[in-house]
Amino acid sequence: MSVRLLELISSSLVQIDLAEVEVTKARHCVTFDDLMNIYREDLLVTQSFEDCMAVCLAFHTSVKLEGEPLWMYLVGAPSSGKSTICELLCADEHNTRPLSKFTGLVSGSRQGQHLIPFLQNKCVIVKDGTLLLESTPQQLANVYGELRDIFDGSLEAKYRNGVSASFSNITFGMIIGITERIYALQMAALGERFLHCRLETTRETETERNATAIRRILSGCKLSVAQGNDEGDARSFPKQRQYTAGFINHLHSRLANEDIIKPNFTDEDCLLIQAISDVVACSRANAPRKSDREEITYDSRPEASTRLCKLFSKLALCLCYVYGTNKITKDITRILLKVALDTSRSRQFDILKAITLSANGLNKQAVAVSTEVPLETLTRKIEDLRSMKVIGQEKEANRQGQGRRNHVLTCPAWVTNSFRRTFKTLNGLSDDHASSERKTVPSPVRRRVSTV
Repeated sequence: MSVRLLELISSSLVQIDLAEVEVTKARHCVTFDDLMNIYREDLLVTQSFEDCMAVCLAFHTSVKLEGEPLWMYLVGAPSSGKSTICELLCADEHNTRPLSKFTGLVSGSRQGQHLIPFLQNKCVIVKDGTLLLESTPQQLANVYGELRDIFDGSLEAKYRNGVSASFSNITFGMIIGITERIYALQMAALGERFLHCRLETTRETETERNATAIRRILSGCKLSVAQGNDEGDARSFPKQRQYTAGFINHLHSRLANEDIIKPNFTDEDCLLIQAISDVVACSRANAPRKSDREEITYDSRPEASTRLCKLFSKLALCLCYVYGTNKITKDITRILLKVALDTSRSRQFDILKAITLSANGLNKQAVAVSTEVPLETLTRKIEDLRSMKVIGQEKEANRQGQGRRNHVLTCPAWVTNSFRRTFKTLNGLSDDHASSERKTVPSPVRRRVSTV
């Protein structure tokens, strides 16, 4: 009986050529502006959404270029649109490796299969990094230890049960969608490899999306796919996925078939990349304390900014492909600044910004008022920054008459200059943008939107 059943099953099986299976049919798209126009047909595309998409596409493109890989946290509040961006990127099946969860690169199980071989020359997309943050401290240390090793192209792992793994010449990109909880993860002392890009939302944006979602469900809800809806679930944005796949294919095709772009750049561009790299290095450095309440165990220094300079330079190059240009434009400069400031977000960054942008330094009380950081926390942070030589000793400010002495906090020249150059460039771009908006009066555009 069992033999006949097996014969019946075997005779019914049909061989499928996986090479012919295509979940998403890519549609022709060769410019970022065209892609955004397609998005606007069914999505509410804010400036932050557009910027994040440009950064993600640049990271996706980077997997075909030599040098340090580009890894990124796409940071945003729950339901801000991170998953939508990740799902659109996953429309490309040839250069993308989607992962529903990420808990490590190698397995110590004898029956387990190592993940690394499936990632080679791919852009790894993890839609929800929450599971990673909920790992135990030991699990988290193991995962980031593997990532630090493989970032340089090789990894060796040996387990007590005799299982071992050895990989070399491995490179892949990585984009992890994650909430703001990632900012509580202090990894700088061990060598942080990720940049950050925040997807910002406003109350106005949220209200517009909500209104559209309510009306769509109450007035136009359709059957599910299981009930015969051939168009598919509208939440997956099938048309936008097709054009995203087409644009990603276009970017990778250019890299494979054309000479690598050598964009025009200026000395100011180089100095800005150096400045934002220093800002990130100082802002995410942390002093070696076993806990917030314990003493600093030894004097340390911020990470050398060399790796960050390489990452931002590679990001600038990849953005040239996304925007279809051969020079470092104002848009590319603006995106570099966004990623740098998103990566720097911390109370430490706020403290350094307040001190460096002041004319002659600030006293501790003025910094507390400016940053809204509690004085106890501020005192501890200043102690950390002093131990890392990012803040100098307090200096006595000029005083009138015989009043009470007033001491101010200052930073070394290289820290001050980096922050000032960064914000001078940012303010210049903001002034240019405001000026252009005053000259151009946009005509009203009717836009059909859906929830992100």
